Amino acid sequence: MLIVSAIAGLGLVRLHRLAFPAAPPLVDQAARWERARARAGRRALRDVAPEDQTWSQRAAEWFAEHLRTRRPDDMQTYERDLAITGQPMEEWLAKLLVWFLVGLLGPVALVLIANAGGLGVPMLVAPALGLLAAIVAVIGEVKDLREKAAKRREELCDALSDFLDLVVMAMEGGRSHADALPDIAEIGNGWAFHTLHDAIDNARPNGMTPWQALGEVGERFGVVELLDLRAALNLAQDEGTSIRNTLIARAQSMREARLHEAEGRANKSTDAMRNNLMVMALVAAAYVILARVLFLFTA
Repeated sequence: MLIVSAIAGLGLVRLHRLAFPAAPPLVDQAARWERARARAGRRALRDVAPEDQTWSQRAAEWFAEHLRTRRPDDMQTYERDLAITGQPMEEWLAKLLVWFLVGLLGPVALVLIANAGGLGVPMLVAPALGLLAAIVAVIGEVKDLREKAAKRREELCDALSDFLDLVVMAMEGGRSHADALPDIAEIGNGWAFHTLHDAIDNARPNGMTPWQALGEVGERFGVVELLDLRAALNLAQDEGTSIRNTLIARAQSMREARLHEAEGRANKSTDAMRNNLMVMALVAAAYVILARVLFLFTA
C-alpha cells in the first residue's frame, strides 16, 4: 500500500505540473528568442537553400549553432576573425570538418594499402596516426585563420592611422570633419580604406554618426582602435574644436604605436640575422676543427 500510495502521489504531482506548468525564466526565454532571431537572420543572408546544402554544410551549420549556444564567447572570437577575413562561419566549419575527416581517415587508408601490398603494418597504428593527423589539421587551420585575421587587423589599423592623419591635415586647412571624412575615405585604395568609406558613407542613411559606424566596424572585426576612437569622439559632443583636438591626439598616438611596432619588428629581424650569423660561424668552425681532428686521428 505504501508503494502504491507513493506511485499515485508522484503521478498526481506530475499531472499537476503538466496541467499547470511553471512560467519559464524571463532571461532564458529572451535569450532563446534572441538566438532564434539571429539564426533566422543568418539563414536569410545565405543564398543557399537548406535543401541545396551538402552534408558537410548541414553538419557545420548544426555544429555552429550548438557552439553559439554553449560557447558564445569563443564563437564571438572566431566570428570576428572570420568576418575580417571575409569567410562565413558555416563554410569555414565545413572546411574544418573535411580536413578533420581527411586527417582521420587518411592514415587508415594508407595502412590498408600498405597491408594489401604485403608490408604488414599493425592496424592499431592507423587510428592513433589518424587522430594525431586530424588534430594537427584542425590546429593548423585555426592557426592559419588567426594569422590571417591578425594581418588584416594590422592593415586596417595602418589604414586608419593614415586616414586620421589626412583628416587632421584637411581640418587644419579649414575644412569641417563632416566634409573631410567622406572625401578622405575615397582617396585611399585597398579593402581597408573601402571598409572605412562604406562605414562612413552608410552612417547618415542609418541615422548614425561616422564614429558610431566606425565603432560598429570595430565590434564586427574586433579592432580595438576603432572602439577607442568611437569612445573618444563620443565624448567630444560633436564640437569642431574638441573633435579636432581628439583626432590630433588619436592620430599622434596611433602614429607612435606604429613606430614602436616597426622598431620591434626591426629589432626582431636584427636578432634573427645575428643568430643566423652565429650559427653559420659555429658550423664553419666545427667543420674546420672536425677536419683537423680527423686528420690527427688518421695520421
